[in-house]
Amino acid sequence: MISKPTAGSFEPAANGIEKGSASSERPHYGRYLLIAVVVIAVLFFLGWWPKRKLNEQVQAKANQQKAALAIVEVVTASEVPNTEELTLPGTVVPVLVAHIYSRAAGYLKTLNVDIGDRVHRGQLLAVIEAPDLDATVQQQRSLLQISKSALNTARSQLALQQATYDRVHVLVQHGVLSQQDDDVALAALKASADGVTSAENNVSATTSALEHWTVLASYEQVRSPIDGTVTARNVEVGSLISSVGAGEGLTPNATSIPSNSGGPPTGGAQGGELFQIANMHNLRTFISVPEEYAMSVQTGQEATLTFSEMPGQQFHGKIIRSSDSLSQQTRTLLLEVQIKDPKERLRPGMFATVQLHFNVQNPGILISGDSVIPRAQGQFVAVVDNNIVHLQQVHVGRDLGTQLYVTTGLRNGDQIVVNPTDSVQEGVRVQTKPAPKGQER
Repeated sequence: MISKPTAGSFEPAANGIEKGSASSERPHYGRYLLIAVVVIAVLFFLGWWPKRKLNEQVQAKANQQKAALAIVEVVTASEVPNTEELTLPGTVVPVLVAHIYSRAAGYLKTLNVDIGDRVHRGQLLAVIEAPDLDATVQQQRSLLQISKSALNTARSQLALQQATYDRVHVLVQHGVLSQQDDDVALAALKASADGVTSAENNVSATTSALEHWTVLASYEQVRSPIDGTVTARNVEVGSLISSVGAGEGLTPNATSIPSNSGGPPTGGAQGGELFQIANMHNLRTFISVPEEYAMSVQTGQEATLTFSEMPGQQFHGKIIRSSDSLSQQTRTLLLEVQIKDPKERLRPGMFATVQLHFNVQNPGILISGDSVIPRAQGQFVAVVDNNIVHLQQVHVGRDLGTQLYVTTGLRNGDQIVVNPTDSVQEGVRVQTKPAPKGQER
């Protein structure tokens, strides 16, 4: 009889199978773990080793740089020439300019000149019609005639009183008339004498008034006070002319009205400038010399002028006067340069480039302003001698902004450090190399 296996009879076999499968999986887990450890180690080695090498190279380079000498850029100091050249701008202006205003009030009757006309001293430029002024002159002439007639009457009365007194006085001496009659005749004589004196003073006053108004009437004729060329005309025939204009004469008439013909500004301003006349034979220009050059320029020095309109041509001039005082606003010295132009090629208003050549006493050595090291004890310059830095105290003269003149403390041939850093100290050993072109100064 075959017995059926029960559920419990299969348990040993099943347990055996499970144990076999578990024992077969353990070696696989260990292998995977070992592979993972190896991979991690390899990755760590691959990342750490290059970094270590890089750190060693950086450290070696740092040690090398630390042990190496600092490299500085130097320039060789040299004195500048005693002769210097200064270029300044200027504007050509005439030495003699006449700004003509009216002294008589009225209307412009005739106009005899225009711009560009050459005129001579005393030449009639225009005529002003002033009826009121002419009437005043005629009135003063009539008053003078009346005063002269009154003087003649006073003199006749004086002569009569003198004759009367002479007769009365004789009769008083003979007792015919009383002393009272003599006193009355004498008083009448003195009154007549005073009347003559008053009439004479009246004639003198009237004569002076007539001369005054006659002189004013003479200004109805506008004449040129100088020889020259008419450079401005600000009136037209019929323009109202006033005698209250101020003698400014430095700027054109701001209220002038342009003429319809396209000519220069004419008319419009009562009391404004009538004409402007300039003598073209003598020209000059004014230049402003900076303060650092003010002590080097003197009256009588020569100057050279050039103009962009005439390239390659030079004109000569001379400093004829100086303001001898610096402007507090610009810190410049005003100089007047008279220009020599025998051929009369220049015109007023042209822009000029003025060159001055002068000698400078002890100009010193010109260095870059960046080379100076300011300290509490003064100003120093780093000088390299046998690759050793020495901080040399200097005295600065003229300051040109980016450049300085050193008058004491440096010698020709000194090696000056350009743009010194904090590492440039007294006694430090350095290596030198020439400064790039353009940084020498």
